[in-house]
Amino acid sequence: MKKSDLFYIWVFISSYLAGVVAYTLSLFLLYDEKMSGWGQLLMWTAPSFFTVTLLLFLLSILLLKLMNKYFLWTQTLLFTLAAIVPVYSIPILPGFWNFTSSAFLFSPEGMLFLYLISHVFLWVMDRT
Repeated sequence: MKKSDLFYIWVFISSYLAGVVAYTLSLFLLYDEKMSGWGQLLMWTAPSFFTVTLLLFLLSILLLKLMNKYFLWTQTLLFTLAAIVPVYSIPILPGFWNFTSSAFLFSPEGMLFLYLISHVFLWVMDRT
């Protein structure tokens, strides 16, 4: 396994965990709720993330290589955008999509999610 493969695996797993941490922190900090159903949270979020986001990450890498624009900052930007897609796919799949759920990124929970995602990517970029 190449060093770049390990880098992508690390980015992929850390971006998933950033979403889980953002969700549990928003429950705790904003609503004073404690997380008890870790198994249910992982069961509902992991399949969506590890299928949709893996495909989007691979498509991002392929697209950047085809366009000869494969730089770390462009890859990070596309990975950040690709990590948002599964967040929005969760309300669509069970049929709960409406206009109010599209404003999630601008809610306190969504801002915490974006904050954690951006810091994970910046931390990973700093380590390379």
